[in-house]
Amino acid sequence: MMASNTQVKKLPIYHLSIRVPWHDSQWDGSVCNSPCENTACLGLARIQEARDDVAEEAVAGKLLCDIDEQHYPICVAERSFFMAPFDLTRNMKHAYSQSSELHKELLPTPLRIPSYSAGCIPFRWMLKENAWNIAGQLDLDCREEYEPELGFNTAWIQAHENQDALLTTFFSAIEPEKSLAIFYAKRTPLADDNRRVIIGVGYVTYVGKAVEYKRSQKNSFRGLIWDVPVQHSIRPGFNNGFIMPYQQILEYAKENPEINTSDYLALASEDHRLEFSYGSEHVSNDGAIAALLSCADAFKKASQILPGDYAHQLKWIDRQLTELWKMRGPYPGLGAALNAFGLEYGCLLAYEVAGKMKENTDPWPEIDQLLRGKKPVPKGFPTSYGKTIQEKWIKLPEERRALIKLISRFELTLDQATRFYIEEERIKNHIHCSDKDIIENPYLLYELDRYSYDPISLMSIDRGMFPDTIVRDKHPLPSPSMLDGPTDARRVRALIVELLSCRSLQGDTLLPRSMVINEIRSLPIQPGCPLDKDLLAVAEPHFDGAIKIKAMNDGVPAYQLQELTKIGEIIRTEVEKRLKGKRHKIGVDWQKQLDAELGPVPADLSKEQKQREEMARLEKTIALSELAESRFSILIGPAGTGKTTLLSVLCNVPTISGGGILLLAPTGKARVKMQQSTKSKAYTLAQFLRQYDRYDDQTGNYHLSDKPKVDIAKTVIVDEASMLTENQLGALLNALKGVERLILVGDPRQLPPIGAGRPFVDIVTRLTPDNIDSIFPKVATGYAELTVSRRQDGTDREDLQLAQWFSGRETGPGDDHIFSLQSSGITSPYLRFVTWDSLAELQDKIFEILVEELKLKGTDDEKGFGVYIGGKTKGDQVYFNRGCAEAIEKWQLLTPIRGGIPGVDNINRRIHEAFRASIITYANSKYRKIPKPLGPAGIVYGDKVINVVNHAHSGYPKDQSLQYIANGEIGIAIDFGQTKYLNVEFSSQPGISYGFTKRHFSDEKDATLELAYAITVHKSQGSEFGLVILILPDPCWLLSRELLYTALTRQKNRVVILHQGSLSNLKKYASDFYSDTARRLTDIFYAPSIKEIDNRFLEERLIHCTRNGDLVRSKSEVIIADLLSLKGIEYSYEKPLEGKDGRVKYPDFTIEDSESGITYYWEHLGMLHDPAYKARWGKKLDWYRGQDILPFEEGGGENGTLIMTRDHDNGAINSQEIEKLIKSLFNFENEDYKPKDD
Repeated sequence: MMASNTQVKKLPIYHLSIRVPWHDSQWDGSVCNSPCENTACLGLARIQEARDDVAEEAVAGKLLCDIDEQHYPICVAERSFFMAPFDLTRNMKHAYSQSSELHKELLPTPLRIPSYSAGCIPFRWMLKENAWNIAGQLDLDCREEYEPELGFNTAWIQAHENQDALLTTFFSAIEPEKSLAIFYAKRTPLADDNRRVIIGVGYVTYVGKAVEYKRSQKNSFRGLIWDVPVQHSIRPGFNNGFIMPYQQILEYAKENPEINTSDYLALASEDHRLEFSYGSEHVSNDGAIAALLSCADAFKKASQILPGDYAHQLKWIDRQLTELWKMRGPYPGLGAALNAFGLEYGCLLAYEVAGKMKENTDPWPEIDQLLRGKKPVPKGFPTSYGKTIQEKWIKLPEERRALIKLISRFELTLDQATRFYIEEERIKNHIHCSDKDIIENPYLLYELDRYSYDPISLMSIDRGMFPDTIVRDKHPLPSPSMLDGPTDARRVRALIVELLSCRSLQGDTLLPRSMVINEIRSLPIQPGCPLDKDLLAVAEPHFDGAIKIKAMNDGVPAYQLQELTKIGEIIRTEVEKRLKGKRHKIGVDWQKQLDAELGPVPADLSKEQKQREEMARLEKTIALSELAESRFSILIGPAGTGKTTLLSVLCNVPTISGGGILLLAPTGKARVKMQQSTKSKAYTLAQFLRQYDRYDDQTGNYHLSDKPKVDIAKTVIVDEASMLTENQLGALLNALKGVERLILVGDPRQLPPIGAGRPFVDIVTRLTPDNIDSIFPKVATGYAELTVSRRQDGTDREDLQLAQWFSGRETGPGDDHIFSLQSSGITSPYLRFVTWDSLAELQDKIFEILVEELKLKGTDDEKGFGVYIGGKTKGDQVYFNRGCAEAIEKWQLLTPIRGGIPGVDNINRRIHEAFRASIITYANSKYRKIPKPLGPAGIVYGDKVINVVNHAHSGYPKDQSLQYIANGEIGIAIDFGQTKYLNVEFSSQPGISYGFTKRHFSDEKDATLELAYAITVHKSQGSEFGLVILILPDPCWLLSRELLYTALTRQKNRVVILHQGSLSNLKKYASDFYSDTARRLTDIFYAPSIKEIDNRFLEERLIHCTRNGDLVRSKSEVIIADLLSLKGIEYSYEKPLEGKDGRVKYPDFTIEDSESGITYYWEHLGMLHDPAYKARWGKKLDWYRGQDILPFEEGGGENGTLIMTRDHDNGAINSQEIEKLIKSLFNFENEDYKPKDD
């Protein structure tokens, strides 16, 4: 039975987005060939909740038409078969038919989906929270009073009348042969994020009707099947539509792992994200234009690496773009503009007027007649406009009239149009411009709105300023808004602002002119902007107020957002002024204070351990003195060196604590760690700055403010400072006054911040003494570095030695033994390597490791697993109550990525299914005493979870709770017997519970909570765990030196590394070449000095590069390499050397002298003052001797000659001595010798 269609509200033509899951065989009506390897489809909640891997593997690769419906995979319900060349019939059962007395009347009903079709559901329209607003805007007879009494709460529309009105009206906008069907996916294996990926595009060729459920009785409750069949024009051969070549790109990437597959994606524009959400949604002409332009760009990129010709797809796209521009016309924002002017039902009036006109027609003359009262409103329109509105329009100043017409040229939301048209709304939103300013430069609508909750996008404005010629020629913009061409200075300025904004999110705070020119010339926009330096000279005088012209170190012009210039000036001025300021005089015996904190040196330590302990205490003593006396200082060092202990000593000295101490950290865990160690109140940065108008909860933006600064404490300490962006640090400094001592604490070798700049690294670089690699203690003005680990009483640990390889600092010649641990059969209590090759093997290995390391009885040991994550046993049951969060940091799985078999989502799902199966079953039972599973992951009582959104939240007990949860806080679901809320206790807030319900989870927005048995390395920053299990796929585009270093410094006791392929492959990431930090362009203290190496740009101050372009580890190695090069001696840097025992070592330099037949192995010894370093070198020297590679001083050996050089006591290397050594080694006695040209 078809729906009655009693209420038809015809909407103007829109296009249709259709969400589909990822599929590994082109959505052709078959089951995935490898269902278990398809983790991308788990990005859809319904699939994640219900996928049966065993059942799907049993029918893998089979066509749906050859399978009984009971064996269909769950993805069929998510339109995974939209390219099937056959009809498919599904028996639809109402979701509430088993749980609601009313819905039991609705019987299973067959629904036929024709070939090349999809069942489309406009979920957003069917949500009550949206439906009433939509109905009001469109004057639909859709009312709350029609909704039936169910006896339970539901978020969804249930009344047949309301469903019919909404579905019929929604699909009235989809016109066959006019509307495009745009298929998209929320997640694919080509990218590790949640951008909307265009899968394919075609015409809509047929729109079905909503089918009514069969009923057990004629007069019983009625309901509609929401899936409305929509057929499309895409066919094999792609003559009338296309599917993007993602499968071919994935195949290419298998043979060419160096490519970044995400570069080849076609993406829905972020400013049209809502149009590509909630299953199916209307897509505007602007949204469709943006999608097709992205597809065209992706096809062009694909053609560079894939065989075949995509010319006919590009021609098809070009034809559709022409039609889209006609349909769009000159005034797509008419409805929003009329609403902003103050017209009730302004959007509906725009629909009515535009719907009666031909395409590409100016509606304003008709609107003008209506508003002057010279024409009546359309028949059936819900309201009329009286004299007040008529007089308002007639008396409207010309400038205001010009502004409202200008706003209507852009596809804006009602809120966006209102906050620019209404002057008071501008002021409230901190938008400082006049009507005249906007009319003269419409791009200000984008520029001044960038930090709003729903910002106007540049492309929305650019499409209005530069529509296709078919629109532009007929409806030119009036002066002074009109542009004089694609390179008009106003457009150039806006494009550069957008580029700089995007790059700031990636870390760069300025860009050289050449990079700006190249990137803007390559933008996939219409028309393109053929920028060059001569055009920039014309545009630069118009940059005031938005862009600052700076310079690179070589004098090349560079561009920076003005707000980042101001922030940089604040940071630079604050640091430099404090460094030159009067130092504090603190009469404290710091050694005595430290000994009181640590106790006496244990008498049972070995000589080496005692020496290390004494070194640790010495550097802390000197560091304490510097931190106390300086007005600005940094405290750096890896985890385990005692930074927190040192701060505790500092903060407990009355001279300092008496002036007040403010403790801050970017993460909740770091905040708690500081608070516990110092016994002082600590805050997250967001928590503190939102009180003083420097942080916006809604947008997550940190910003400067004219609001008064606060004098809250004389000493301010910020932990985990490596995570600070320039915006965060600038906002903090902008908020404080009266601070006598500012201390930034962290490890600059960790991951750079997510956002603009690397301010902590830049400050560290500014303060680091030149001879830092060889002095001890490493303390200078404003600089204190802790180097001696006190973990396990100073034991020289293999896990920390491995981390040191990825620290960007000099490593010892003996440190390479770490890469031979696996092959040599040596076991370490701190470090374990496990190799895996296939994805299937990884899944088995993960569970093997969990069983071994957590001492479980097997992969079904739910009780043992529950106890290990903090539960307490009572009989055969495990209970989770307050206090159990203390145990959740005993272990943690880490991985670089979210998607794929090695990703967070899949690992969490597997662990959840294996070790929480009984609780999941109980949570779904009728007699449960815990909440039902929540969210796509099905989170239940006793689960380990992570909060992923900074937000205010009521906690219990209220008087002890922060009423706030920070992004990254890890907790556990507690309180058996509580069914209404899923209560979570976070390790950062022990003893406090926070309640979560369905409203904290959404299929379209990021869930507030996620499972946390596995988390990404980025999320682990600021946390420490007893045991870390680190999964490293190879290749992995996200791997960097800093990511590996961060991952390898999260463990307190032990790390197990599951690495794909050879362990030696990891070693390459120790190079500066793989440094994310060095790739950022910043200029707080110095103009960027860039070195290009293999098409990668690196900051010269943060790398060690030889004249040959080799990246080495220290200044001393640069000197040696350059002297060898100047003498024409060829060398290999860290070339693997396999010994007789099978172990592989990596000499600093290997020189194969073909004339003499001698191979030289050169090792530079830079830190022999460190006992552990010296001991490891001794072991390596013995190994060399065992290979018959003997020192040069001993005449060399049969298998090679070992050259050893060392730094002097002052940390310097004598280049004259090195040159003399080279001459004597290679017989350069002829002073007329001329080196090779550079």
